[in-house]
Amino acid sequence: MIEFLDGKLASYSPTNVVVEVGGFGLVLNIPLSSFDTNKQPGDRIRMFTHLHVREDILALYGFATEPERALFRLLIAVSGIGPPMAQKILSGMSLNEFIGLVEGGDAKGLTRIKGIGGKTAQRLILELKDRITDIGRADGGGVGSKVSSTTGEAIAALVGLGTTPAQARQVVEQVAAKGDLSVEEIIKEALRNI
Repeated sequence: MIEFLDGKLASYSPTNVVVEVGGFGLVLNIPLSSFDTNKQPGDRIRMFTHLHVREDILALYGFATEPERALFRLLIAVSGIGPPMAQKILSGMSLNEFIGLVEGGDAKGLTRIKGIGGKTAQRLILELKDRITDIGRADGGGVGSKVSSTTGEAIAALVGLGTTPAQARQVVEQVAAKGDLSVEEIIKEALRNI
């Protein structure tokens, strides 16, 4: 098992990072909550990891905090939730918000995450309600800068369109500060400001 990676950041995007460790470049799939726009290639980075092994693939997942990794591991133990869906859940809302919804039994709140329907939300509540209290709530600190799912999606979209992550984050934060806007509205306004 690989507990964590500590090395030089080779490249990154909102969904993965490449960490150079001992001359090897290791790709880590990350949730949006672990995306840190303050890091630049060449900076030191430390990511907690989970190695997912199947007969046809080895996938390494990275997390900015231990509670994120703990929740990821709980999620993939739920029937019907694999690593890609667990990654979407962690990207869809903050750790504290997710824990609160599960503890409160709010299935409707969980369906706000893209790809989570009513039955899956009920299954998550049923299977995680008693086990999720073992996870420490994030204090907002950690390796990565936390971003809301709305601003995170907007940042990811702008990076996908060729904007640098630092520029995307800066312009999205400026636009998002103007009020409660949808992802599409933030992206349109951000593109006007670039």
